Amino acid sequence: MKTFLTAVVLSLLLVHGEQATAQANQESVSILWKGIGGKTRWDNTNYILFTATGNESKHLQNGRKFLINKQSGQVRFEGKVDNGDNIVALFNFKTQKILRLFSNGVESKTATEEVNEYFAKIHEQFKKDATFLFLPTLIDKPETRTGKSVAKIVNAEKLQSVPFQLKDNSLAGEVLFNVETGYIKQLVDREGNEFYVNGYKDIGGGVFLPTTFKSMDSQNKSTSFTTVAAFTEMEDAKFSNL
Repeated sequence: MKTFLTAVVLSLLLVHGEQATAQANQESVSILWKGIGGKTRWDNTNYILFTATGNESKHLQNGRKFLINKQSGQVRFEGKVDNGDNIVALFNFKTQKILRLFSNGVESKTATEEVNEYFAKIHEQFKKDATFLFLPTLIDKPETRTGKSVAKIVNAEKLQSVPFQLKDNSLAGEVLFNVETGYIKQLVDREGNEFYVNGYKDIGGGVFLPTTFKSMDSQNKSTSFTTVAAFTEMEDAKFSNL
């Protein structure tokens, strides 16, 4: 009987602990949404244009530009690859398929090894850049795993820390944010690389996103989004033509 009662008590404590953790994590998510202007404003933002530099870009030169349609998944990329070719690529990040690709103003057939290599480089960098820029919103994705939220002191500032793992393990570690503003102040990935985050910018419609991730380990890992802008409308031709 004593063993049975002990098991029941332990079970109740475990359930209570899980519920408390879930509640704390939901509060953290709400604070992160507050930092970018609120979930409603984010959901009402459809088109986002951003230009990125850094982020260990091995195949694309700095100043790469992406225009995305959040709802449909359509993306327009403009930039230079490592060999200096000017590329315009139209693809869909949801289906992960290339639609059209232009190299130095000339369209290439999509079912070729060269185009597939170009697209692999572009898509890889797009995922890395978008993960940083949209990190506050990705923490709330159903497929994102989060751990127990705890308070930490970093550079004499009290921050809240939440461990996380994004879909497909594309990025994992912990985010540390200010509970008053909801701004992410630091990112530590699973390899221990530390990034100080600042430069939150109003991209339009009252939506704020982090634009600077300064690496404490290597300048090549630092990422800067020199341009970030949101639009409510966009020409369809941007996602179909040169």
